[in-house]
Amino acid sequence: MTPRAFRRRGTTAKVPWPLALMLSLPALVGIVIVFLVPFIGTIRLSFTTWFGVGEAEPVGLRNYDALFSDPTFYSSVRVTVLYTLLSAAGIVILATVTAMSVRRGRLATVLRIIWFLPAIAPGTAVAVFWAFALQPVSGAVNGLLGIVGLGDTHAWLASPQDAIYVVIAVTIWASVAFPFLLIVGAIERIAPEIYEAAQLDGAGAARQAFHITLPLIRPVLAMVTVLELIWNFNSFTTVWAMTKGGPAEATNTLPVRLYVDAFQNFEFGEAAALGVMTSVVLVAIGLVGLRFANRSAV
Repeated sequence: MTPRAFRRRGTTAKVPWPLALMLSLPALVGIVIVFLVPFIGTIRLSFTTWFGVGEAEPVGLRNYDALFSDPTFYSSVRVTVLYTLLSAAGIVILATVTAMSVRRGRLATVLRIIWFLPAIAPGTAVAVFWAFALQPVSGAVNGLLGIVGLGDTHAWLASPQDAIYVVIAVTIWASVAFPFLLIVGAIERIAPEIYEAAQLDGAGAARQAFHITLPLIRPVLAMVTVLELIWNFNSFTTVWAMTKGGPAEATNTLPVRLYVDAFQNFEFGEAAALGVMTSVVLVAIGLVGLRFANRSAV
């Protein structure tokens, strides 16, 4: 079918399935090579014991039994869920608020540049910077707090009660730029006439935000929320660079635990079992999120 025929039939024309298959083939091959083949290898490895060299020894379900019988595994699950939910919620809320605040105004362009700056720095550099800034004696954060009389000896990353929330705050600060841009783009696609009509009806900024902006960008918000849940569930760089899972495993998320099992303890079988279970959870989150996003778009 020629492009002219597509134009004559309008935007509802369907692509013939042979053409659709041919166009999708490179992506399907890439998915098989990059994702499916390694994942099958990980599943096979999860039923073995392997220390990085030599032959893998089959052990059946022993790696999974070891994980489920380990109390620290459930602690890692709890920490990961807390980190994922709070980080994703904070990122989406902050990105939405900042995106709506730069919809118009003289400083809109400048503010967009400023709020996008954290995305330029490498994740490891950001985490190391904040780790030094939060040091109890020489850190800049305690120095500023001491100036205003709030104390200058806070051991932010040494406290098992506070460390996870400090890491979450840094994650939000470093990760808000990308969803901010997505939400800004969604807001800019809203017709200005809708806001003009609302202003003529006497609707203020708050009513416009809750009754116009948020409902119209709901599909984008749903997609961003799903992506942030997946990315933060998989997050490793920030946690490892700041705390390495400590203190007292207070920030020992599942990705950190997987890294330690594989590359420090050389228990590749247990690490593979953990990777398989987390992959299943992430696929479930993605499927539920896509279904919710499709329902939001209706």
